[in-house]
Amino acid sequence: AAAPAAAPALDDDALAARALMRDAAALGDDERYRRDVATRAEQATGEAYESMPIEEFGKAMLRGMGWKEGEGINGKAEVVPVEYVPRPQLLGLSATPAAEAGGGGKGKKFIKPGESREPKKDMIYIDKETGKQKWVKKVGEELVERGATGFAAGAPVAIVGGVHKDLYARVVSTGGIADQMSAVVKLTVSKETVQVPLSDLRPVDLQLEKSRAGFAFRQAAQEEAAAAAAAAFSASSC
Repeated sequence: AAAPAAAPALDDDALAARALMRDAAALGDDERYRRDVATRAEQATGEAYESMPIEEFGKAMLRGMGWKEGEGINGKAEVVPVEYVPRPQLLGLSATPAAEAGGGGKGKKFIKPGESREPKKDMIYIDKETGKQKWVKKVGEELVERGATGFAAGAPVAIVGGVHKDLYARVVSTGGIADQMSAVVKLTVSKETVQVPLSDLRPVDLQLEKSRAGFAFRQAAQEEAAAAAAAAFSASSC
């Protein structure tokens, strides 16, 4: 019969491990516990934690895996993380939350610990390049509070007809009946308060207006030109 194969020779690490296991087996439980405690590292102090910012822990782990500042993992292009902007519960697409009714309640609202009686601000994200609202943004980009829209009190409007044409204003109040609705507005430049028919007003998206100055007026002019063209075509076809 063939002789059994010789066992592979043990290296220094394997021999040292075998010796440690043999010594540990010869000790009692109490002695093993004492040696384990004696060889442990000292407990970190509060000063040690203060001297090491927690923000560096994650970077240190990534650097250990080959990451470099300004690069992605494994040398790939850096990935910019994004986050979704939460929508108010049950709010439909393109809808604007209704203003909360104030006062007139039966009593104070019951609040849980940590909550506030102040109404929660409706924060949205506006893309600086397009001036439009978006529901996804890069981490670190700031949200802004949603302003009044439409013809609600405080909402910005553009006057597209009448003696105050081509001026901006803010709505103070609205009133009237049927097709005779009008708004009391405060002109942006002169601060004068005037009354204007709603048909001569257009809601203004402030973010869009900042990126595209005069957008509301140009849009109103295009609507007026389209209506005139449609009327001319209808008259010529009769």
